[in-house]
This record gives sequence, structure tokens and C-alpha cells, in this order.
Amino acid sequence: MAEIRLIDTTLRDGQQCLWATRMSTAMMLPVAERLDRAGFEAIELFGAVQFDTAVRYLKEDPWERLRMMRARIGGTPLQALIRSACVLGFEPQPDDLNALWAERLVANGIRSFVAFDGLHDLDNLKPAIRRANELGVPTTGWLTFSDSPVHSDALYAEKAREFVEDCGAASVMIEDASGVLTPERVRTLVPAVKAVIGERPLGLHSHGLIGLPQRSYLAAAELGIATLYTCVPPVADGNAPPNVFTTIGNLRACGYEVPVDEKVLAPVSEHFMACAKRERMPVGQPQDFDAPSLQHQIPGGVLSNLKAQLVSLGQEECLPAVLEECGRVRAELGWPIQVTPFAQLIGVQATLNVIGGGERYSKVPDEVKKYAFGYYGKLLAPVEPDVLDRIAENGPKSVSESVPERRPVVASLRKLYPNATDDELILRHAFKGSEVDVMTTSRPDYGAYALLETPLVRLVRNLTERPGPIRVSVRKADFEMTYSSGPGSSGPGSSGPGSSSLGTAS
Repeated sequence: MAEIRLIDTTLRDGQQCLWATRMSTAMMLPVAERLDRAGFEAIELFGAVQFDTAVRYLKEDPWERLRMMRARIGGTPLQALIRSACVLGFEPQPDDLNALWAERLVANGIRSFVAFDGLHDLDNLKPAIRRANELGVPTTGWLTFSDSPVHSDALYAEKAREFVEDCGAASVMIEDASGVLTPERVRTLVPAVKAVIGERPLGLHSHGLIGLPQRSYLAAAELGIATLYTCVPPVADGNAPPNVFTTIGNLRACGYEVPVDEKVLAPVSEHFMACAKRERMPVGQPQDFDAPSLQHQIPGGVLSNLKAQLVSLGQEECLPAVLEECGRVRAELGWPIQVTPFAQLIGVQATLNVIGGGERYSKVPDEVKKYAFGYYGKLLAPVEPDVLDRIAENGPKSVSESVPERRPVVASLRKLYPNATDDELILRHAFKGSEVDVMTTSRPDYGAYALLETPLVRLVRNLTERPGPIRVSVRKADFEMTYSSGPGSSGPGSSGPGSSSLGTAS
């Protein structure tokens, strides 16, 4: 009986897709040990977006999150993403900074990498992958899936070969960020990639936007897939990767062994459901098949942002036209994959073309011009000549049509911040102004979610949700707590030498 291993991406991709990356360190810490014991091949924790949100919005030190999680997860490798040559932003960075990024992730506890470039220009990845190899940390080459005239099985096979032979990747993974990989395409793509990577493991990572991943996962399992990516609900399904419990059930029903203990994961799901309820976060739901998504292939996060922006402009009725224009713009730009940052720049350009008040491409953002002239890497297909002319004419004059050289930056950063650690240097380079200063002076409450789902808290929560007056007394050893509701009640209280209020009882 074949064994299929699972990689958990609840703390990275699931919360990114459904909770706008607002899952705090405090939410993660109470379930870290359980995730470690569950039997995953790896636990994916960080990409660039998680660093960005931690600093800008949560006012947390992402390096501290990594160290705290590493202290609690000792048996399962923690995994992070290397996104092109960009480190923590959208703009390509010098090779020395990309190598330092990999080095500091390893120093703080990362033991596995996934590396990808949206254009499949693997020259953008080689410095960081080589540094990871020198540090003894394996890297998985990420083939970002797209359905287009350019992205053939032959292209993916060639890029898989390049990942293995030229970059030194230990394994390969097919990433379907838009959730458009059908079982039929799986049956041609997976054999094509496996034929060139030999005995190296092949993984598959999909999303549930249009209801395809569970069927695609089973098709891949039949063809010898080694690993699948899943999330723990409620941070699963919908825009996020598939539900781990559904995936385990489907695989076992078809005769596969899955070395993940779902009983260990049940309290993890309960904890995050309590977090979702407390913070009013969305809960992922399985989606029905949606054929129009196969045309525009816009990832869920970008789609939700497009909708919100059009609503804010009072132009929500233009969404169908913008989505149609996204497909047109993508074809004209040479079929870039709908993945960061290209999904965003396609969406912005399409919106400007529809509601900008002028001819198509009369307004061109910086990023679109940079893409067209190769700032982000070599294009797999050329931009249509007439569109390139309009981009050159109407794009920002501050963006040169010649790509500037990326000069080393680490030495100058160390001179600029002589008392900073290399961890801090990376943050200082990525976040301008006072954002890092605000982060370093904040004091997050890392215990804020520790008691969401203890048996006592569950009992009291269930009782308080019952109708009518009620009085409850809980006593254990030197701990005593009372709760009363109804006329004349005073709510929760406690007494005794070791007593505690409801908010701090253990």
C-alpha cells in the first residue's frame, strides 16, 4: 500500500488566503506542539507576506515568531518560501541579500525551503538555493501551474530538470495557486515531470477556489505523488488549500497510507475555530465548480481585493468587465502566471483599462512597465509589440527601459546600522520609516489565546450560551470559580488561596 505524506500550510498559506495573514503568533503558540506531533512531513510557517504583515499590522517581530515556534516544534521541519530574488518585497534584490535571507532563516530555525519564481526564471533563485545547500537545508523547486498556450507539460518538465540539475533542488512541487489544475491535466503533467526528476519526490499544492483539488489530489496519488499540501480547518478550503481531514479520508478510502494522526489535529481545529469566532475571521468552505475562473485564473486574495477596490470607487458593477479584461491583459503581456506580483499588476492594469477614462494602456503603473522591460526576469513569451509600444509611451518616465544592475548591498547596510544584527538589517532594508522601530517597542501578549479551548473554558462557554438564569460553581483543590446569570447575578467570580478569574484559570 503506497504512502502519501502531507505538508501542513495552515500557519502560512491557509491564513494568508482566508485571514489576510492576520494570524498572530499568540494564535499559533497554543497548538504548536500538537502540529509537531501530528506526523506532517513539514510545517510551512513563513513567506515574505508573513514577515510584512507581522511588522506592518501585527507589530510583531517575525524573527521572534520563528524562534518561539522552533522552540515548540522540535521534530517536524519548519518550512519557508524563497520568492524569486525579492526577499521581503516585490522588487528584485541583490544576490548577497538573497543569500543572507536564506542564511538567517536557517539560523533562526528553518529546516526546509520551497523556492519559486513567477516567470520561472530560475537565475533569480540560484544564489539563495545554493546558500541553503551550503547550510545543509534541502530546497523544493516550485513549479507554479498555469493554464495557457505557454505553460505546456514540456515547459514544466524542462523547468523541473533545471531545478534539479542547475539549482540543486532536492525535490519538486507543482503549485496551483489559482486552483485550476484539473484531474485531466494532472494525468499528463505529473508523468512529464516525474520522467525528468528521477527518484526525487514530487509534491502537489492546490487551492479550493473552484472545487477541484480533492479530485486532482486523488488523480495525482494514482500517478505516484509523494506529498500533498493541506490545511487544518477553519483555515482550509475556499481560497485556501484543501482540508486535511477530507484529504486523509479520501486517500485512505482509496487505499493509501497517510501517516498523520487526525485525532491529534482535532483540538487544533477547535482552537482556530475559537480564534475565528473571537476575531470574526472567515471560515473556509468547500466551493462548487466555477468554469469562468478557468479563464481569468485570478487567485482568491487578488479577486477579493479587486472587488473591494471597485466597491470603494463606486464601480462594483464593472467587476465582470474587469475580470474579462484581466484575461485579455494577461495574453497581451505574454501570459504571466497569476501569482504575486504578476496577479496584482494584471488586476491593476485591467482596472485602469476599464475605468481609467481613456484608451487601453493610457495609464500604466510602474510595475507593469518594469515587467514588460524585464526587471523581474526573462519573460517566457514576449509582450505584444503594439502593447509594448503603448507601455513605453505611457508608462512612468522614471522607469528606464534598460534594467539597472543590482549592486551588492549587505556591506553598506552593516555600515549604515553598525549595532544591528543581520536579522534587523533585513527588516531595516525592507521597511522604511519607523515601522521597525514601532515593532521593536511593542509588547505582544503571546498568551492572549492560550485558554480559548481548555475543557473548563469550553464548559463555561457552553453554559453561558444557554438561555435562562443559571448558577455554576467549579471547585478543584484550592481553586474555586462561580458563575451566575439572570436577575441579581454578578457574573463570574472566584475565591480560595489559589483562585483565579475566568480569564486566567488553567
